[in-house]
Amino acid sequence: MRLQEAEGLYHPYEVFVQYDHLQHHQHVGSVLAPSPEVALQMARENFLRRERAVNIWVVAKDQIHATAYEDTDFFAQEFDRSYRRVDGYSAENARRWKRFKQRALELEDMVKD
Repeated sequence: MRLQEAEGLYHPYEVFVQYDHLQHHQHVGSVLAPSPEVALQMARENFLRRERAVNIWVVAKDQIHATAYEDTDFFAQEFDRSYRRVDGYSAENARRWKRFKQRALELEDMVKD
C-alpha cells in the first residue's frame, strides 16, 4: 500500500493514560489507526505493555483545538502582575531584605533610647 492510500485510511490519534485513580491523564504519544476502537487497542499494546493503568483515552488529532504559535496576543496579560510571580526573587533580594531588617532594628533601638 502506498503512502497516499494509507493517509486516507489511517488517522492520527493522541493517547492519554491515567495510571492511578488519583492522577490526571497524561499524554504518552500518538498512534495511527483506522478507527477509535482500533486506536484504543493499539494504544494499549504500545503504551501499556509493561505498565498498569486504570483508564486510557484516544483523541482524534483533528478534534484538538489549539492556539497558533504566532498568536502571542492570546497570551498577553491585561495588567502587569509581575509582583505575583516569584521568578524575580533572587539571592540579591534576600540580601537586601536582610540589610533592611537589620537597619530597621537599629532604628527601633535608637527610638527606644
